[in-house]
Amino acid sequence: MPRYSTYGARDDRVAEDGDRGFVGFNNRLRPDQLKPGILADSQNGRMGLNGEWEVRKGIDEILTPVTTTNALTIPFTLPTSGQIGDETTAIIDDDAIEGLYGSCAFSDPNDDASQYIVLATNTKAIAYNLNTGTSTDIAYPGTPAVIISSEVDMIQAFNKVFIFRDGETALEWDGNLSNDFTRVTSGEYTQPKQISTTITTDDGVTTATSTAHGLETGDTIHVEDKAGSNLENGESYIITKVDADTFKIFVQHPDETNTPNVIFQQTVSSGLGFTHMPAPPFAIYHQRRLVMPNNYTVNASANSFTANGRLDEIIASDILDTDTYDQIYANFRFNAGTADFIVGLHSFSDDTLIVFNRNSIHLVQNSTILNQAATKVLTDEVGCLARNSIQQIGNRILFLSDNGVYGIGFIEGYQLRGIEVPLSEAIDSTIRRINKANQSKAVAVYFDNRYYIAVPLNGENGEQATENNAILIYNFLNQQWESIDTVGTSGFHITNMFIAGDGQDKGVYIVNDLGGINRLEGRVDGRDNITTVIGGSEQYIQVPGVAKTRQFTFNNLDRKKWRSFEMHVESQPDLESNFDIDGQLENLDSTIEIGTLRSFNGDTNLEAGSDVSIRGRLGNPRAYGIQLDINNTVGRPKLRAVSVDGIESFRAVDKAE
Repeated sequence: MPRYSTYGARDDRVAEDGDRGFVGFNNRLRPDQLKPGILADSQNGRMGLNGEWEVRKGIDEILTPVTTTNALTIPFTLPTSGQIGDETTAIIDDDAIEGLYGSCAFSDPNDDASQYIVLATNTKAIAYNLNTGTSTDIAYPGTPAVIISSEVDMIQAFNKVFIFRDGETALEWDGNLSNDFTRVTSGEYTQPKQISTTITTDDGVTTATSTAHGLETGDTIHVEDKAGSNLENGESYIITKVDADTFKIFVQHPDETNTPNVIFQQTVSSGLGFTHMPAPPFAIYHQRRLVMPNNYTVNASANSFTANGRLDEIIASDILDTDTYDQIYANFRFNAGTADFIVGLHSFSDDTLIVFNRNSIHLVQNSTILNQAATKVLTDEVGCLARNSIQQIGNRILFLSDNGVYGIGFIEGYQLRGIEVPLSEAIDSTIRRINKANQSKAVAVYFDNRYYIAVPLNGENGEQATENNAILIYNFLNQQWESIDTVGTSGFHITNMFIAGDGQDKGVYIVNDLGGINRLEGRVDGRDNITTVIGGSEQYIQVPGVAKTRQFTFNNLDRKKWRSFEMHVESQPDLESNFDIDGQLENLDSTIEIGTLRSFNGDTNLEAGSDVSIRGRLGNPRAYGIQLDINNTVGRPKLRAVSVDGIESFRAVDKAE
């Protein structure tokens, strides 16, 4: 900006303050306490390593919400890199769907074109293929079929998709689109038995013949009586293949043919014996086992369970066997007798299972050999509020706690330690707006060096949030909080987020409470494409980007006369840009309307691919400090730098009349 070349003794010198780039935002400190490069607010924005703040890409609708009275219509887009593709529509006739109750990502490692999002509605599951844009119905079991009427948890494990229904028999699907979901095995557990066989060994492969042996691939068996065979008593083997009347194992013994009366024994449980899956509310995959809360006792009759009142207990399946659970060695309890309960589980490195209670965190180590497993308390000073907020990023595990987004990290030898200051300390003002009654619904993912956590955020004027309506984003490259993402309309809620897709389709996918699927940052045109009402039409809404600078004060407490401002701005390659500019003054407090990018650019929007330095007068308002507010109206502009200048006024200690 222009300056005088010389100043006299009585002249007021013009001072300048500003930022040459931006790395994050902080709303805990006062705006005049912030360091250069830190914004006071960032909504729907991103900050790259080059220091530019820019409006985020738009949310793209992949699957429209399910409908209760009409056909399920699925418009989908097959985009090329950086472009919006042509829209196609698929229709599924169904008038019985009334809601969405769960979702997860699924992929077949043997099929490159099997990137799916599986939705659990009340009457059926729907598998949506992200590669082809097609949907397939997957029926629930039973006559009449299972009806889901409350929230469920879904995961992929052992190349299957499981639907966990708290207190009811879990469902499983083998990933074959031609097959339906089935109930997992329940009822009285048939304890391991001796199996009498006739064996033939050929080139290291033993085939054992036994009618209705009941074994499965992956089961472990032991030689109880070798009879006249070349096997040895006490040897243990893992089943490699099964048929109706035969099973195979690998051995290191001489060949033999049709040796009768060889007896194998399945693994026998210690103490209370084995049980089937205890109708958990959720489970995780850990060390080739399913681990889950053990809140119910499996009754003798099929699909019958009784609550046991133990909300601080977990149980693990046998290795590669989701139907078998040892009630002694695979069972662990934490903080028994206290007002604590299990919220979530996380599989960590070095055979460590982390158990997140509501008010404490525990470890289970050496779970590969269950009778040698040990538990210990990591901390009883903090716990987890929301199971789906737990994410591991490098040497940290982040989760939502009473203190905000908290973390634990490992040091040498994978020893875990709690982080003293919450990661969300810088945005504590936002954290305090999370609705306490619904905070357990928070869900998080990690992608592209960012931690995304969706939370139910109350309005600044006290409006109560019942569902996740905002996404808080932490940028690990900048080591700062980057944005609060919202959609410029009410009614868009986030029930789940996960990483799905492959290649250019890989990204953060959102499932809303109406059954729609959206991709975060899937549109380059600066608009969100969403549907907020079942049976309603798509809405294209301008992304409401907001950037508020720190408060510029020249690092002193004097009152100033603010003269002018300057901004360096750039448009996206294919989009024009415009935004409103306001000034927020403090002491004296007031708001001034400065203008728009368009008004300082010859009364035209900033052209696509162009950059400009705009300058303007502030009108000499007197105040201690000033902030500049930018509110996006067109495109996805980039803010590169900003500065203000002014002169100090009323420096005398006497009161100004």
